Amino acid sequence: MEKETKLLIGAILFGAIAFFIPLYFGKAWLALFNVLLIAILFLGRLVSRSKEIFESKAAYRVVYGLVILVVLFNAISFAHDYGRRDFQKNILLEIRKTIDTGITKADVQEKLIYVLGQYHQQNRESVVETFRDLMSDNLGEDGVFLADFDLRKAGKLKPGSIKHGDSDQINHFYTIDEEKDEVIVRVVAEVSLGEDPEYQNFDGQTGKFEMMFTLNEEGVRYEVLN
Repeated sequence: MEKETKLLIGAILFGAIAFFIPLYFGKAWLALFNVLLIAILFLGRLVSRSKEIFESKAAYRVVYGLVILVVLFNAISFAHDYGRRDFQKNILLEIRKTIDTGITKADVQEKLIYVLGQYHQQNRESVVETFRDLMSDNLGEDGVFLADFDLRKAGKLKPGSIKHGDSDQINHFYTIDEEKDEVIVRVVAEVSLGEDPEYQNFDGQTGKFEMMFTLNEEGVRYEVLN
């Protein structure tokens, strides 16, 4: 086996190890840096060992210069992307927050409006009792409001009956005020961040996105708490 082939196989093996081990522990940037470093070492070693195959020193210098330009371009590109990682992360979190807001409004608000409609159409005496009757499957223990995702996992919904996003990274809770005849549903995200990083969320988290929906005989309203 030629030395260049052995060098290539060695670079591939070391590159795979250097990439997948940090990636397994969630260190994506370290994995990319390791691969870039091994690629640079491989190219440098390959060019230095191939010096004798060039017809002239000028041709060797041209190739050597091109290799240096490629290495510099990739190094600068990596440094630029690494410097923008926080910006990119914030953009992704804003996108996730927008998605969570839309899913939550479509899911929770839709259910509460349905309860309100049944309360008025059937001339029931209590919004709370209407909520308990119609949302009985959604009412879990300790004030947990079960979303469609949780109901499907529990086998209470058919696989094709989910209309909105299937995410278990949004926590739902409900509280009932008998005197006001009012139901409050709070929604706390596990990924999306709120405006205040010090905000204490309803479920004990800190700084996460949180919404509150209020249902009473006057209607359904919502507000973003963080």
